[in-house]
This record gives sequence, structure tokens and C-alpha cells, in this order.
Amino acid sequence: MDLSKNYITQIVEAVNSVTEHCGPVLLFGENIDTGSKLSGLARGLKVNPEGRILNVGNCELTHIGVGLGMMMDGGNAAVFMKQLDFLLLGLDQLVNTFNFIRSTRPLNQLGSFTVFLIICDQGYQGPQSSLNAAGDVASLGNVNVYCLNTAEEARSIVGGQFVNPGFRVICTSQRLFGTPVLDLPVEMKTTDNSMFRYRSGDDVTIACYNFSLREGLRLADQLSTVGIKSDLFHVNFVPGIGLEPLIDSCTRTGALVLLDDSKTVTKFGDSLVTGLHARDVKPAVLSLSRRGCQETEYGVTEDQFAIEDRSVLDFLEGIRSQTIAN
Repeated sequence: MDLSKNYITQIVEAVNSVTEHCGPVLLFGENIDTGSKLSGLARGLKVNPEGRILNVGNCELTHIGVGLGMMMDGGNAAVFMKQLDFLLLGLDQLVNTFNFIRSTRPLNQLGSFTVFLIICDQGYQGPQSSLNAAGDVASLGNVNVYCLNTAEEARSIVGGQFVNPGFRVICTSQRLFGTPVLDLPVEMKTTDNSMFRYRSGDDVTIACYNFSLREGLRLADQLSTVGIKSDLFHVNFVPGIGLEPLIDSCTRTGALVLLDDSKTVTKFGDSLVTGLHARDVKPAVLSLSRRGCQETEYGVTEDQFAIEDRSVLDFLEGIRSQTIAN
């Protein structure tokens, strides 16, 4: 592991590994090449001689429209955004324009358009810095949304998707920017990068969403100290995701722990449980998230996501006791 790299420098390196060799490509965004360069998201970006990095004004609706237009003409474009909240200003294009395009044109006949952005998940930072629910965007637009948690995810998702035909959103976590890169060996990944497995075990399945993988990894390591072996997955927000690896895992373990640090009331983990039940796989389920559907008082909710190991141990002990009783 290269200790000089952190989370965001590893991601920028992954982007450059594509843009330095992919031919004509336009990288554009507000302050993409000046000032803080989007708080470091765009610092160090490079393109090949046929590419261009372009600083543009403040109009996200236009940015999405321009990117989709370039995609329709067969070009490669990527817009870099300071935060997920700004994407709300382009929702008409994200939902309506894109779905009109793909209803009339096969995606493999198009160019590429990627929205590459930061999720502000360090806590409340003022207006337009509260949205961290990437899955909600995937649901609204029926579009693939990827959250980069590890070095391998940066290499695989950016390498495979950044200039791939069609449209997608790739998210980074501001909370993780300065943290050491998480360079874990991957035991399994799907061809569409919707799912990565980092641990294998027969006792419990842990499915992590958004940017909860580090907490899931910590939990899996803690459980292993008491002899509990985990299947540990990170699952991206891909509508129509193939569930086979999770079905196989839950069939084997009979216990599913869902981790999601999204501030949302509608979680992709719920659709996973529904999909499992439709296939007559009904594991015991423990869902752990930062925010539920009710707030006890008005105000801003802290963004720290932490789980109690004891709650998971009690859950697994309950399953064991019930199995013995039966």
C-alpha cells in the first residue's frame, strides 16, 4: 500500500488513468480548474492532448443538458460537482431528458456522460449541503449511482464506467477525503460493478450501502473475534441489480444485517429484502441506519454513523436460541 495516497488522491489517480488515454473527452464544472478545485475533487486532473478541462458558470440544469447532448452526439463528457445537493437543480434533465433519450436510442449507440460529485457527509455545512442519499437519486432517475468506498472500487468503477456508453452518477464522500486509502482485496465483484464482496463467512451476511463499508468492515472484524464469520458486501445503487450473490449468501447464513448511512426514509436495503422474499429466501433481518422516518425535534441531524456491536450480537444470539428451541 502506498501510504502517500489518501482516499481522494487515489480516486483522482483512477480518473486520470482513464482520461489520459481515452481520446476526446471534456471535463467541466464550476471552479474545476481554479481556487480549491472543488475542495480537492478536481485537483490534479489530467486529460490527453485531445481532451479538455473547462471551467463553466453556475447553471447545473444547463450542465446536465450539455452533457446529455454530447452523449447523444457520441462524445465523452463528465461534469464535476461540489455536492450532491446541486444535482437537484438538474433533476428535469436527469429524469425526463435522459429517460426520453434511452426510450428512443440504445445506450450502446451513445457516447458517455458521467456526473462526478461530492456528497457532503461531514455534518451540516449550510444551505444545500444536507443531501447524502445517493440512492434517492438512483430511484428518481432510474439511473446507476455508484459510491466509491475503496481503492478497488475507484479502479473498477471509474475504469469501467467513466467513459462507458450511457449515463451514470459517481459519488465520493467528503468525510473520507483525507483518510488513508482503503485498499482491500476483493473476493468477488459483479461485471456491472453493482456489488463487491470483501469477506466470506457462513454465519451472517452484512450488506453495506452508501459510504458505510468502513463501519461494516469494523463490525465484521469485531464479530470475528468471537468466532462469527461474515459475508461482507458493498452494494451500489443500481436499479434492477442482480441479487444472486446476496441470495446465495443469505440462503447460506440465514441472517442479514443491513448498514446504510443515507439520510433517507426509503432505503435500497428494503428492496433487497423484498427481492429475497420473492425468491422464497427469508433470512432474519437487522436494519441499522443513521436516520429513521421520524424526527423527535426540528433541526439538523448529525452525520456521524456508528452502530452498536452489542445490537448485532444480540440479534445473532436470538437467531441461535430460536434455532436451538426449534
